[in-house]
Amino acid sequence: LGDQGIQVWGDPGWRCLTKHGVRFRGSAGHMEELSRIYNAARIHVDIGRVYQLDIVTMRVFDVISCGGFVLADRNSALLEIFEDGTEIDTWITVEELKRKCEYYLANPEHAREIARRGRERLLREHRIVDRVGEMLKVSGLVR
Repeated sequence: LGDQGIQVWGDPGWRCLTKHGVRFRGSAGHMEELSRIYNAARIHVDIGRVYQLDIVTMRVFDVISCGGFVLADRNSALLEIFEDGTEIDTWITVEELKRKCEYYLANPEHAREIARRGRERLLREHRIVDRVGEMLKVSGLVR
């Protein structure tokens, strides 16, 4: 995605992508800096963890709560709580990711509409209080 102007925040392990045209920005400070990033970027690419392929990362919730558009690595847990292509969009292959990035960069109004619907769903069903309540139910600590 280097030819599409991608910027990456994170630990130094991401620095190696600069040879592909990626702009490595280093660590992002929590709170204000992350919120500014989540609000400013046109597309947020979420890459699942190699050791946790069946979770929804906190980044997905953070970006959506800030009104950002997420292109996430597709998994069943994500598709249980957000509607693919309506409230979030997903990818499986790098080719699909690149194609979708090109599309949404050319069609920002569509990305904004998906982000708006995702945020509405998040505020309706996936606030922290909702998620903690669900975890307590699953754990058997509450009914």
